[in-house]
Amino acid sequence: MMMVNKPLVLTYLYLLIYILLSSGVILYNKWVLSPKYFNFPFPITLTMIHMGFSGAVAFFLIRVFKVVSPVKMTLELYITCVVPISAFFAASLWFGNTAYLYISVAFIQMLKALMPVATFIMAVMCGTDKARSQASLQKLLGWF
Repeated sequence: MMMVNKPLVLTYLYLLIYILLSSGVILYNKWVLSPKYFNFPFPITLTMIHMGFSGAVAFFLIRVFKVVSPVKMTLELYITCVVPISAFFAASLWFGNTAYLYISVAFIQMLKALMPVATFIMAVMCGTDKARSQASLQKLLGWF
């Protein structure tokens, strides 16, 4: 009888759920912002709704349902680590939602596929990773 690695199965299940929800949000945003359908012309407001919903879900998962234990952090750590990531994530959502007004969903999906490459380039530019020819090629090819 074959043993099933439960953490691995859960990881793949979470990835599948993430991919399905991400695709659903993309199609929903396109529908909401499209002049042909709902014609909601305020991508920043849609971004704020997304962020509020994400915050509410995180609050309930951590504080109410206790799925994971809360993390204790100092104000300095919060300002230096959480705030910049949140700001960039909000900007990414805002620009992404704005893009739905002008480009197709297929093109947006292609751009999203390039995000690992952009992340690696930014890591090299910020000095957190080094661009070595063999290692860089392996990282880039590993993402595709």
